[in-house]
Amino acid sequence: MKLLKQKLNIFNIFREINKPRIIRFIRGKSRAKNIRNYKLQLSDGFTMIESLVAISVLAMSIIGPMTIASKSLSSAMFSRDQITAFYLAQEAVEFVRNARDENNIQGNENWLDGDINICRNGNVCTIDIIETLGNQIKQCIGGTGSCPVLKYDDNINFYTYKSGADSKFTREIQLTEINNREEEIKVTLSWETGFLNKNFVVKENIFDW
Repeated sequence: MKLLKQKLNIFNIFREINKPRIIRFIRGKSRAKNIRNYKLQLSDGFTMIESLVAISVLAMSIIGPMTIASKSLSSAMFSRDQITAFYLAQEAVEFVRNARDENNIQGNENWLDGDINICRNGNVCTIDIIETLGNQIKQCIGGTGSCPVLKYDDNINFYTYKSGADSKFTREIQLTEINNREEEIKVTLSWETGFLNKNFVVKENIFDW
């Protein structure tokens, strides 16, 4: 009986000694499980690098089309202004032709007689087709670069110097004698598109027929 009690005491001592180790093991196992769960939670969502890459791709996808659209708009505006400049230059050429034709029909010895002479001999002039006779041609006293800008009148849909708001276009006309039966017409249109200065020059020779 005494021997049995001794064995039980030894067993209880052994159990008490090992009990904390079992608890520490369980706690350690539980802590390790929590760490694994924490690591799994960190992998959810985007990292900083992934977020930056996503933002960069998104920015490029937006900026690219906007740049193309901006360039297309600039090209369209330049084309519109260039077409307008061409018609304004052609208008001045036709005016000089008409003056030549009227002089020939009336039998004038000087085929460029009249106010059109203002644009000859190195002078620079403006032409306003809707002005009254005698006021259609005016000399730019300061020479090249001194002519006023054309106005655009919304009421009559014409470019003129008489009425309307200032447009972006400046038109200068010069006539240069080649010989006594030939004259060069030079019409220069200047304007601004955005921050760029543009100019358009039309030259045409007319003859005394």
